[in-house]
Amino acid sequence: MAINLEKFTQLAREDFEFKRETRYLNGIVKLDFPERSVALHFNDGKLVNVEEAGYDDDKCKIVIRGTGEQWEALLQHKPLPFYQCLQSSNVKHGLHLSNTNETFAYLPALNRMTTLMRNARTEGAAA
Repeated sequence: MAINLEKFTQLAREDFEFKRETRYLNGIVKLDFPERSVALHFNDGKLVNVEEAGYDDDKCKIVIRGTGEQWEALLQHKPLPFYQCLQSSNVKHGLHLSNTNETFAYLPALNRMTTLMRNARTEGAAA
C-alpha cells in the first residue's frame, strides 16, 4: 500500500471541499501506517506541510492508526461496507481514531482526506 504524498498534497491543496472542511484547523493530523507515520500540519485551516514524521500522539490534534489490512481496506477505490469512512472503520473494524474535540469537529474533512488518499494511491500507483 503506497500513497504518493506529493500527489496527495497537491490534491488536498487544490480540493475545494477539503479546504472548506479544514477551515480554522490548527495543529497536526497524524496518520500512522505500519511502515511509516505521516504528519499533516495545518495553520488556520491551511495545509502548510505534509511530511513523514514520528511525532508523539500527544503533540497531535488528531491521530488515525491502523494495521496494513485496515488501511488496505479503507483505501480501496471502492471500499467494502463499513470501510467507506473513518467512523465506521473505527466502530466496526477497530481502526484507531482519536476521540479529541477536533476529531469530531473535522470528521467531514477527515473523510474527504480519505477520498483524496484513495485518489493519490490510485493515481500514484499508475505512475
